[in-house]
Amino acid sequence: MSAHPRESATLPLAVAKAVVIFLSFVPLMAQAQVPEKFTNLQYFPKTISRDELVGVMRGFSLNLGVRCVYCHAGEDSPDLRKINFASDEKDTKKAARAMLRMVDSINQEYISKLENHTSNRVECVTCHHRLSKPTTMNAILAETIEKKGVDAAIAQYRELRSKGLGGGQYDFGETPLNQLTESLLKQKKTQAAAAIMELNVEVNTPPSGWSYNLLAMAHKANNQPEKAKADFEKILELNPKDNFARKQLEELNGAKPQ
Repeated sequence: MSAHPRESATLPLAVAKAVVIFLSFVPLMAQAQVPEKFTNLQYFPKTISRDELVGVMRGFSLNLGVRCVYCHAGEDSPDLRKINFASDEKDTKKAARAMLRMVDSINQEYISKLENHTSNRVECVTCHHRLSKPTTMNAILAETIEKKGVDAAIAQYRELRSKGLGGGQYDFGETPLNQLTESLLKQKKTQAAAAIMELNVEVNTPPSGWSYNLLAMAHKANNQPEKAKADFEKILELNPKDNFARKQLEELNGAKPQ
């Protein structure tokens, strides 16, 4: 027997409300599993309240994009009673203490003494951007090019972009790819440089003059004169006063530079 139309229409709404109510209790459920008393506190004051410490730990989790067991020994389970918070077994926990002291030093010994005093302070997320090991897009791709080749790096970039655009973990703008290309050209890795710049102007449209010039130089260095000519012609179309592009185009066309 089929449900009444009104009943079937309200059922998903009821389920949605139930899910929202459940999720609102998840932090409280997790907090209820945290020990009442803490042992082996080496950075935080021993008088810190349970609520305050739980809030700080949740901040670490969000700022680094990790779960409790990234630093704490135990089982990765929603049941926090299976985690040994007091243990110093993991090196990541020791590193966390050192980095907390480093953050304090930066804020207290440097930022607080700036001539133009600012209320801004360094936090974990300032560097980590929700990554357990903070790094830059150009560094990631450079490593992949070195180990697996430029095709693998381009595939990696596309995958990261499809999942993380707007998340703040990485800079998907033109600057990291331009910086990577400059580095590749210095290393004479011309094929990789040209491929990275072709990717750059594809995804970061419209490209800046900096990007267009790097694309042209990468094509020229990679022995792709026709592509380089088209690039320099585009640059001059956008900026007729670009004398560098004009001279490069004259050279490619066989004319003696003035």
